[in-house]
Amino acid sequence: MTEEIPIRVQKDDQKEQWKILIEGEGPWTLRLESDNGVESTASSDNIFEALRSMRRELSSRKILLCCNGARVNVRPSGLSASHGAWMVYVLHMWRPATVRDLVPVFGYAQPHKVSTVEEQDAYWERHLKNRKNWLNFINPVWWIYFLTSSWGKPKWNNF
Repeated sequence: MTEEIPIRVQKDDQKEQWKILIEGEGPWTLRLESDNGVESTASSDNIFEALRSMRRELSSRKILLCCNGARVNVRPSGLSASHGAWMVYVLHMWRPATVRDLVPVFGYAQPHKVSTVEEQDAYWERHLKNRKNWLNFINPVWWIYFLTSSWGKPKWNNF
């Protein structure tokens, strides 16, 4: 399977439209192409990790991928990761992630929401630590959000 997805890129403070080719169905291979040719390739067991690997290489060249998978506060669930991680959850510190927080990995994200892989890892560590905080269990907003989570829909329209 090969799929081509347009992706917005910020390079040297200029916004451009490139494309990303996704190949495979088990180990996934991503290939980022600009008008000048292939810019980067990466492979992994899921798309999210391949994208993270690609972002590490591109950050040294000052190329920023403006997609949901590059946001500071996103992660795929374990089930999603085992099926390729095409969708990720937008994580918030004081409320649980629900179906309303699902976004496509390659959906557009504004450049100010995008971060480095290191910043993404630091947020993930803070999020895991915060999930164990006992205040979550007495926070009424957390419980209301958790109990009404099935009322929402994923944000498919960003894809």
